[in-house]
Amino acid sequence: MSELNVLIEQMVLDIVTQAYQLDDLRLRMFLNWLAAHSGSMKVLTGNVLDMDIAVLRGTDLQEGFKSALKTWLESLPAQGMLWEYRTISFEIAWWRNLDPVRLKMIVESETGQ
Repeated sequence: MSELNVLIEQMVLDIVTQAYQLDDLRLRMFLNWLAAHSGSMKVLTGNVLDMDIAVLRGTDLQEGFKSALKTWLESLPAQGMLWEYRTISFEIAWWRNLDPVRLKMIVESETGQ
C-alpha cells in the first residue's frame, strides 16, 4: 500500500470516528452538510434528516460512508484532498461545539418547523 493510500485510510478513519462521536442530531446535521458540500457524498446519504437513527448509526451506512469518503478523497489531487480533510474536520468540530440554542434554531430552519 502506498504512503498516499495509508494517509487516505487514516483520514477516512479519523473523519468517521469524529463524526460518529457526535450526538444523533448533530450527526444528522453534519451528514446533511456533507451531502450538500459534495455530490459524491450525497449519493450515499440522500436526505439524512428523514433517515431513521438506527439506519444512520448502522454498520451498513457507516461502511458505505467510509467507502464513499475514501473514493471521493482518492479522486482529488493531493492539495484538494488535504483541503477537504481540513474542511470536514473543522465542520465536525463546529457541529460538536455549537451552542444548543443555535442548534435548535438551525434545525428548525432546516426542517421548516
